[in-house]
Amino acid sequence: MNQHFLSTIAAESRCPRCRKPILTALDEGSPARVDTTPLPDRASEIAALLDNRATYTLTRNQHLIYRDAHRITANTLQGTIHAEHTCTRPTQLTLDDLIGNK
Repeated sequence: MNQHFLSTIAAESRCPRCRKPILTALDEGSPARVDTTPLPDRASEIAALLDNRATYTLTRNQHLIYRDAHRITANTLQGTIHAEHTCTRPTQLTLDDLIGNK
């Protein structure tokens, strides 16, 4: 039986906790949530990785592709590099988060 992991086109949305704009997609069946602002250089990607934030390439066809060690080293994917989103607010949802008052 062939198994294919679903990948979807990135969509702009807002983080339900901190309300910052993010891009969301499925990459080979795994959810990806990244900051909309691309990382400007390799040093920024290294800083994100040291901060335990995964990085993704946003391709021309709007797919987010996880950058593992091989993909980072090969540097063959074309597109912008984005860091996994992390909230700046507490992780516990409030009633306002749930009803969208913020």
